[in-house]
Amino acid sequence: MQLQDRVNKIKEKYEKKALLGLASITPEEFSRLSDDFREMIQHPSRFKIQEKRQLTTMTLIGFNMYRFSGQRFWEELAAYFDVEKVQSLRSECVVNIEGFCKVNRLYMYKTNQQTLYRETIQMHSIIASHQFPKFIQVLFDLYIKDLEEDVSDEIVLELLRHLRKLFKNYQNQDDIVSVYRGSKMTVTNQQLPMSFKKAFLLNWGKVAGLVKRYFLFFDLLMREEGQLQFRPNNYYDYLFEQHLTEIGTQLEMQKNSLVRNGGGKKQFKKPFFRLEETLTGLHLCLTIPKQLILPSDIGEIIEVTFFNNKNMLLKKELDAMPGAFFWKTLPSQYHLDAFYPQLTYTITSGHTNIFESKNIMSNNFLLFNSKGDQFLPSKLKNEETYFVITEKDAEVELIGLTYEYAYQENGYIRYEVIFNEDSEMWIDGVLLSASSKIQPDGFPSTTKYKGARLLSDNKEYAPVKSASYFSFTYPQKDTLNKYRFTVNGVSLDEKAIASIGVISTLGDGTGRLQCILDFSGFLKQDERILEIVIRRDGDFRPIFEQNYVVINDLRWTFQKMFYMDETSAQICSLESSDLSITLNPHNNHSVDMKARYYRQSFNLQGRQFFIEVAIPLISIENGADQRKITLEKKYYFESCPLEDLTINIPGQIYEMQCSMGNQNKKLNIKRQGDTSVVNLKPYISSRQANIHEFSLRVSNRDYPLFQVYYEERLEDVECKYANPNRLMGGLSLTGEYIGNRELYLELSDEQGGSRKIYDNIRLPFYDPHLELAFDVYHLQVYTTSPSFFGGCDEKNILFEDKLIHGDEFVLKSRKRIVQSVAAVSNGERFTTSKLCFAGIGYDPYREEYKARAYFFYTDRYTGEEKKTYLDQNPIRFKEVIPMNDEFIITPEDAHGEWMIIDTHTGNINPRAADYSHNYQRYKVIENLVIRIL
Repeated sequence: MQLQDRVNKIKEKYEKKALLGLASITPEEFSRLSDDFREMIQHPSRFKIQEKRQLTTMTLIGFNMYRFSGQRFWEELAAYFDVEKVQSLRSECVVNIEGFCKVNRLYMYKTNQQTLYRETIQMHSIIASHQFPKFIQVLFDLYIKDLEEDVSDEIVLELLRHLRKLFKNYQNQDDIVSVYRGSKMTVTNQQLPMSFKKAFLLNWGKVAGLVKRYFLFFDLLMREEGQLQFRPNNYYDYLFEQHLTEIGTQLEMQKNSLVRNGGGKKQFKKPFFRLEETLTGLHLCLTIPKQLILPSDIGEIIEVTFFNNKNMLLKKELDAMPGAFFWKTLPSQYHLDAFYPQLTYTITSGHTNIFESKNIMSNNFLLFNSKGDQFLPSKLKNEETYFVITEKDAEVELIGLTYEYAYQENGYIRYEVIFNEDSEMWIDGVLLSASSKIQPDGFPSTTKYKGARLLSDNKEYAPVKSASYFSFTYPQKDTLNKYRFTVNGVSLDEKAIASIGVISTLGDGTGRLQCILDFSGFLKQDERILEIVIRRDGDFRPIFEQNYVVINDLRWTFQKMFYMDETSAQICSLESSDLSITLNPHNNHSVDMKARYYRQSFNLQGRQFFIEVAIPLISIENGADQRKITLEKKYYFESCPLEDLTINIPGQIYEMQCSMGNQNKKLNIKRQGDTSVVNLKPYISSRQANIHEFSLRVSNRDYPLFQVYYEERLEDVECKYANPNRLMGGLSLTGEYIGNRELYLELSDEQGGSRKIYDNIRLPFYDPHLELAFDVYHLQVYTTSPSFFGGCDEKNILFEDKLIHGDEFVLKSRKRIVQSVAAVSNGERFTTSKLCFAGIGYDPYREEYKARAYFFYTDRYTGEEKKTYLDQNPIRFKEVIPMNDEFIITPEDAHGEWMIIDTHTGNINPRAADYSHNYQRYKVIENLVIRIL
């Protein structure tokens, strides 16, 4: 159905409630409207009054739907249609909009003082593309928080009626007295566009139907495991479909967060502690979050009771309100006057015990970040401020902290601390440290030489700086005597372990035990080799086996900090006084990248060793097919193969980030030694900008990896044509296509008389046999997509340009009159008589233009106008400079002489100039201004 028919149908069906946006203007229709609107601006007399009114109204609605960014409507409209006078354009549009609405009895947005024309257009659009992300987020929040995932007809209708009442109250500036499940929904009202609220009130049945349709699809996505297909019926469904990926991601996250027990009832969330800042200082608070309770469990009032080791501390009433399926308690916060290590609580209603918690405390301390939020010990970082709360009589030892301060409160002690890599905080035998969470069994990473390894007798040895801090962790239920240690072939008994080891509890909340061992006593003078094996008692299989060489000083450098695409690397230095290693400066120390390591031999304790230092090579592979990633490549999101990446940078600390418009996000990288794995799917499937740029950050330097595009495009396009009989003749098209559809190339002349289309081309494209006549051609590269409303496929033009075969000026002047309008001499401009040029051609060998000049004169006897050619033909000029509708040339006659103008008559090269010495009247022409008629 054509746009005009759809508009008429909407006006007939809804009359005064008609919203013109329901006609669903397609992008192709908006393009045609824009062309007609431009013509109306330039030639208003060609359009009737009613045509102007309808064209203006529908074009502005389409502009608001597709092009308006949400900032300054009239200024953006003028810029889009290349109109300089914004106010004049606005005045003309206002008259046409008002006339169209009055004739068709359409609603206009009015206040007591004035008519708002821009708001009228936006109201008829209902919701535009720039408003849709926030609009769909509001609907999503309503679905999750207010509907509680219940989209039965009665409940959705109740919500929509409430929204209607809410918008009407705000419109009338009445007090908001309507409450939906305890909420005035002020945030919802503020976040929804005013144009949508006006449209909602004007045509409640149709607009509310759209909202209900989206709620139903939310529910289908939430309850279905498989893939569902959304079939768009109009412009608004088209916008909704564009956000389906992001909606699906949010719903999937919501699914995973809703943990339900076997009976289908939602489980209770854990309470949490906070340090609240008040006028009297920081105070310890416990917050019980929103809880959902079955209606059958509600008797009288709902109460929460707190206990410490079964001794009642406090009883309070909980506020609650009914929901669709459950009663919902409101979040409640309670001040604690002391530290309670055995804190529990129950929720009851009358004699019904609704919920009974376990011990809230998981440690003998509470940890908070600088904002007062409860914090996990396993996430401690260096050089950041933390607060630690313990009992008054807790045994606390602070070792090597960057900053520490203790505050005595009524029933507990609050510590303010800053950790560094070597600091420790012991609380009743429990270790709290910023580095304990990252230490695997063995020597800590700070003592290892990253990117280096030693080999001897088919064994690998890790070089370390010290043997005095070996860490071994084991479960809390085990004891150390259940493990057997062997060092350099010597078994250690329990007494030997006790003499060199210190046992403590890890401060990461797991309760695991940690044993720190000092093996430096096992190394005699000049000995550096440590071979350590740990087994369970009675088991011959080792649970830990590692070889080390202790080296106090080991240094090496390469010519470059990092290598990416090079074929070889140059090592500049490698030295260690402990191992007596030095590089011979006279040798060539170039390393092939395929080797990945530089290798050198040395002797230690009577054995031959090889030291290998890794080339700092950034290597990235696609985890699916192990294909190496080419840096700075561009991918289209629908066919992007990059979900799991494997990154390898020997001996370096790095992070990966994704730049999405104005925001940067740090990616979650899973490391295993020098190799890490990162999943990009959440960052590719959730569109935050038109382009997502991924990069690595190493040593404060960014290395671009690749880009993911969300709109198909052509980049670096170049089109050339030469005669087929020449070398490399024919039509060639180069560029980079980012997308996953078939490409079409269309070539047509300016008159549209001939057209050639190439299907399913691949870039670079080359047709060596195409023969073209001298002409100006219009070239388009495009893809096609199914029409939004059916019918012929729509064109998505990616590139269009002119292809000129021959000289452009010659082609433009062909079959047209070229006439001079002015001459320039010594910076002065003089009007010329009508000197014309015919037979314009271009000589590529002399690189100059040639033309025959002629003029018209009136016969003094007969009065007839006659044509005569100049005696000095042909006229030559080197270049043609375009200036708007005119061209500038520097002409010379057939003898290479400059041309003359009679400033009194405007005649060029008059015969009288040959004999006159009146240089004020006859001047040399420096430039001639010509025009193609």
